[in-house]
Amino acid sequence: MGADTIWGMILAMGLYQGLNPTMGWLAAVGRGLETRSGRAVLLSTATYAAGHYCAMAAVLLPAAVFVGLTAVRPATLLPWLGVALIGFGLFKLYRPAHPRFLTRIRPNQRVRFSCLMALCHCGSPLMMLGPLASLMMLLDMTAHTGHGSASRALRFALLALTLPAGMGLALLSAASLTAWIVWRRFGLTALTRIWVNLDGLWALVFVLMGAMQLAMAAAPGAAGGMPSWIPALRSR
Repeated sequence: MGADTIWGMILAMGLYQGLNPTMGWLAAVGRGLETRSGRAVLLSTATYAAGHYCAMAAVLLPAAVFVGLTAVRPATLLPWLGVALIGFGLFKLYRPAHPRFLTRIRPNQRVRFSCLMALCHCGSPLMMLGPLASLMMLLDMTAHTGHGSASRALRFALLALTLPAGMGLALLSAASLTAWIVWRRFGLTALTRIWVNLDGLWALVFVLMGAMQLAMAAAPGAAGGMPSWIPALRSR
């Protein structure tokens, strides 16, 4: 899988998250109606996107630095990430409700809400670990830096900060455009009648992405290979 394809998937997932009402645009519409200000609408979506970015960076950056400073090959992470993605997706299909503690966050704490929402409910940091590992594999093939080197860790760290920025900008664009159109066109109707639940499909995306990670790890020539117990299950 090439870098262009991976980045396309990252941007597509950001756009999808931006269209999800639970990720901020519906609350931004409410804020705009409350203040009668389009600026408040855009500021609200920006704070939600910022919280989402913080959640992804908090997970991706330590993971990237650890892999960069050690002899771990990114390809060895793919099967384990695949299993984790499938498990998370199945869990969200079984229990789609938001964690209860999110309801105790005050409405003006939008960055905190978005950050915890991403970490505990929508799972974007987990989702982005797969693309991060794939991009780190490509960097290893092109940069020819030694395993466990500071330069390798720096390259991976920059990638771990850039990747969530790409998804976050796509999320911000979709959420801001949606919030602005709904605020200008529908007004109060949006808060009572417009609600599209995208969480179920998002959970299925996790299962699909997990299956893709397992397929990539099992492909001929994939460095690191599959965990030993997966071929054993497949052969039965």
